Amino acid sequence: MSLKSKIYGYSSVLFAVLLIAVNLSVYIVFERMSINNEIKRIEGEAESIVKGVRQSAGSIPPDDLLRAYAPLDGMLRIVNEDGTSSAPVTAETGEQLSKLSYTYESEKRSEHLQIGKIGYVWVSLPVIWPDGEVVNVQVTESIAETERGLSVLRTVLVAVTIIALIPAIISSRILANRMTRPIQQMTRTMGDIQSSGQFKRLPLDAKSKDELNTMGQTFNRMMDLLESNFERQERFVSDASHELKTPLTIIESYASLLQRRGKERPEVFDEAVEAILSESIRMREMTEQLLLLAKQPEQWNVQLERVDINRLVQDSTRAFREAYHREVICHDAGHIWAISDESKLKQLLFILLDNARKYSEEQIEVHVKTHHQESWIQIVDTGIGMSEADLAKVFDRFYRVDPARTRGSGESGSGLGLSLAKDIAGAVGARIELTSTEGVGTTATIILPSSVQRGSLS
Repeated sequence: MSLKSKIYGYSSVLFAVLLIAVNLSVYIVFERMSINNEIKRIEGEAESIVKGVRQSAGSIPPDDLLRAYAPLDGMLRIVNEDGTSSAPVTAETGEQLSKLSYTYESEKRSEHLQIGKIGYVWVSLPVIWPDGEVVNVQVTESIAETERGLSVLRTVLVAVTIIALIPAIISSRILANRMTRPIQQMTRTMGDIQSSGQFKRLPLDAKSKDELNTMGQTFNRMMDLLESNFERQERFVSDASHELKTPLTIIESYASLLQRRGKERPEVFDEAVEAILSESIRMREMTEQLLLLAKQPEQWNVQLERVDINRLVQDSTRAFREAYHREVICHDAGHIWAISDESKLKQLLFILLDNARKYSEEQIEVHVKTHHQESWIQIVDTGIGMSEADLAKVFDRFYRVDPARTRGSGESGSGLGLSLAKDIAGAVGARIELTSTEGVGTTATIILPSSVQRGSLS
């Protein structure tokens, strides 16, 4: 059974059960009230009979008086204390009532009787008769009119139940369709994704705030994440196959050269080994960067905390200076704190320092300062600089400036460094700004939100 059928069936049955239960309760309460009212009415008639007999005692024979009080559709009987009874007084339609058994009752009693298809109320009232004896005045009277009223009520309630079930069933159908529509749309969308390979989204009502709309929004966000991951994987495969082709070709060429002439010409051997080693290192670095770029920022395990920016810059520039034997001057600004991930921020700083190293010969300067509740790290080089056209594209993946404009060593990057730097900056809540002038140099600024003012941890 489908979910739509279950919702439709369960809601219809539940509404029908509730409606029947309510109408049945209404009928039972009304029936009991009607019968109780009849019992009270007949008890009142019995008391009126006793009162009339007492008032007419001696002037009218009791039997004649009882015939005057006999109910139109019932029976009147006097039962003595010894269990004997006078002849019952009945209407023409109540002859079968005289055949009913009787007993003396010491207390007032009343019952609802069903004789054949007709309902009766029986009342027994102990009284002192004019001759001084204690007797029961027992009145049995038909409540056919009340039962006819109850029959009409039953018919009305049944009709109301049937009529009310029609819109209930229709509304249950509409409810089932409405509740399962997002699920059906999701199923169709998943089928379309499976058949077409495209990441589609569910159309959602912007005004709706229910759980089904929330489920649809969650599905769309999941599709966004899957599409982003898929695009990253595709881009990784494409980038890796494209960018690794060149170093692999170089390695293959030099390996072939070694095979042909390496033993005969030592200078060729040294050149080939150096080229193979250089390209292998470049391949490793490029592969690491590609793998990191292929991950979602959420998978980088970023841990934001308060970081002493000045200490981090001092440690990073010291390590960079030892690794590349380049002069890096760090301008101390005291303790400046910011919210970031220390390891990722250090990686970002290394990328920008390495970029300055590749495109400049002179010393590199690093400035740490605060500006409008922000912490700034500026890496300044006096290298070749960049044009406005290059500056607009340097954060694009695999974009490289003109190789002829690299510094004298001929070293150039893979075109992934600044693209990776941009992603890292976004992950740690920072941003990067570049300013450059051709022939003058480039300034890269890492801008971080400040945590605590300088010189204080409180």
